[in-house]
Amino acid sequence: MYQFKKLFILSALCSVSFLTQATLPIPSNAKIERITDQAKWSEGPIVLKDGTVLWSDIVNNRVLEWNEKTGVRTWLSPAQFQNGHAIDTEGRIIAASHGKRAIERLEADGSWRVLVDLYGKNKLNSPNDVIVDKDGDIWFTDPIFGIKKADEGYGGNPVQGGEFSYRFSPKTNKIVRLNTPEVKTPNGIAFSPDQKKLYLTDSQIAHDQKDKKLHRHLFVYDIDSNKQTTHGKMLAQIDTGVPDGIAVDDKGNIWVTGGKYIHVFSENGTALGSLKFPTTVANMVFTTLPDGKKIMYVAGGSSLYKIAVNVSGAK
Repeated sequence: MYQFKKLFILSALCSVSFLTQATLPIPSNAKIERITDQAKWSEGPIVLKDGTVLWSDIVNNRVLEWNEKTGVRTWLSPAQFQNGHAIDTEGRIIAASHGKRAIERLEADGSWRVLVDLYGKNKLNSPNDVIVDKDGDIWFTDPIFGIKKADEGYGGNPVQGGEFSYRFSPKTNKIVRLNTPEVKTPNGIAFSPDQKKLYLTDSQIAHDQKDKKLHRHLFVYDIDSNKQTTHGKMLAQIDTGVPDGIAVDDKGNIWVTGGKYIHVFSENGTALGSLKFPTTVANMVFTTLPDGKKIMYVAGGSSLYKIAVNVSGAK
C-alpha cells in the first residue's frame, strides 16, 4: 500500500525574519532549513516515534515522509486527500480525510479504517485538522474546503448546515458537535498543556478575502469536566493571510500560522513575536531529537522546513 518513491531533496538555509525577537522562544541565531520543495500544498505534519516526519501533499493526493537516513519519499498514494494527522494514545496514526469526508485510522494490518464520517444522518464536510486527548477522544474541525476546492478532494455538497468542530470517542462510537458558535469556519485545533483549554483558528476570511468583515481569528474555549466547550472568546486577530494551523508548546504559548508567518502568543493572548518564512505556511509540529535539540517542523506551500526552538510541544 505504501509507495516509497525517492524525491529530490533541497537543503537550504534561510534567514529568519523576526517581527519581534526578544520574547520568542527561539535561539537568536536560528535559521530556517528548507528540507524539500517538491510538494504542491504541504499540510498536517506529525513526527513518528523513530523521528520520521509525515506530512500531507494535499493537491497531489499523497502523504510524504522524511528522515535523515532515507530523505524524502512518497509514503502513501493515493491518500484520499488526507490533511491533518495525529497520533492516538496507542501510537496509531489518525488522519482527517477530505476525500472520504471522514476521520480514519491506520490499523496494524496496514489498512485505513473509517472511524466516523457522519454527524446524524449526514456526511461530514471535509475534516481538516485533528488532535487526540489523553483519554483517546478525537477532536477535529470540519470546514468545507475539501469539497469546495476542486484540487483538494472529490467534490460534493455540504449537508451539515454550516462548518463545525467535533469530538468523537472511539470507545463509545459517539460523536458530539462542539459548542463553538463564535467560530464560523474552524480550521486549526489544539489543546493547552493541561487540556483544559481548546484553541481554534477561524478561517472564514478564506471564503472571500476581499470581505474584511469575515473572521480571521484565534479563539479559545474552556473545557469543563464533561468535555464541553464553554466561555469562548477571541484571543487574537491574525492579519497576515488566512489563519490556519496551531501548535502549543510546553510553556503554554500558542503558535499560529497566517500567510508567510507564524505568530506566537502567550496563553493570555499577548503577542510574543512572529517569524516570516519564504512561502505560505500551514501547520507545524514540535519534536526533540535524540541529541536533545528541540526542533519545529513547518509544512507549507511546496515545502517542509525545520527550525531550532527553545521549547517542546505540549504533551
